[in-house]
Amino acid sequence: MALPNLFRLPKPKSVLHFISLKSAAELVFLTLCFNRLAGLYGMLALFTGYALNPLQLSQYIYSLLTLALIVYLSSAFRTTDQPLKTLGLAWLFVIDSAVNLAYTVLFGVGWFIVLAQHLNDKVLPGSAQALGAETIDQTAGFTDPEVNATKVDVVASPAPGLLPGQDAIAVPTTTPGTLTGAVFASGSMASITVIGVLWIIRLYFILIVLSFARTSIRSYILQTSTTYTHSEDPSLAENPFRPGREEGAGWKGKLGRLMLRFPSHRYWLGRDENEEEWVRSTSGRFEGGRGLRIK
Repeated sequence: MALPNLFRLPKPKSVLHFISLKSAAELVFLTLCFNRLAGLYGMLALFTGYALNPLQLSQYIYSLLTLALIVYLSSAFRTTDQPLKTLGLAWLFVIDSAVNLAYTVLFGVGWFIVLAQHLNDKVLPGSAQALGAETIDQTAGFTDPEVNATKVDVVASPAPGLLPGQDAIAVPTTTPGTLTGAVFASGSMASITVIGVLWIIRLYFILIVLSFARTSIRSYILQTSTTYTHSEDPSLAENPFRPGREEGAGWKGKLGRLMLRFPSHRYWLGRDENEEEWVRSTSGRFEGGRGLRIK
């Protein structure tokens, strides 16, 4: 049963009707490569004696692994006869986005906990366990006054002794800092807004990369598919990783079939309402009861 259009994953055909999917995907992964190069500089910091917390170290190692995978899979941009690598690039970007979101949340929680501590004399419960909080506290440039006061009241009292005079005592008045107050501070809200906008753009890039992979897979099917009469759904094109095809053999075939399962087979192999050209091109091969009908 086909899903309503509201619940279907969008399939952009270009970036703002200006840049092709292939060019946009190349730019996205080029940007990702530069971003992941930070992992190399982070690992080089170890040789200078700089101490990394486990969260930083794991992120740098992950960045290097991601960079290596991008280099290995990037040959899919030069040719359309590598469907597995094309799918791998798309899902690598999706997974990288999820991992990046997790790191953003972890570092953000650590930052707001440290900020809340500096707004309060007392350490918040559980803040010592926040990943990366200690490193953030050491490198964020916070001062560490002996008394964290938001207002000072001067209390004068008569001085003891024969000579008249007064003793002045400064009494600090503190405003309790909380995690909620740190999060909803004006500067913090501005940062959260910027991060939110950047993530909206990243979600759009995910759609672009998936659409690029989808277009490449469908072009590959058009070039290589032959008559296949055992399709469970006649509205779907032939799975390029099905058992019996060269691409469907071994672990590569299993991996390819797994990647085509999400978000759905119909997303990758089904026809679009406005995809008449692709239907006409395939109708000569997959027409009637002898083959696959795209309808």
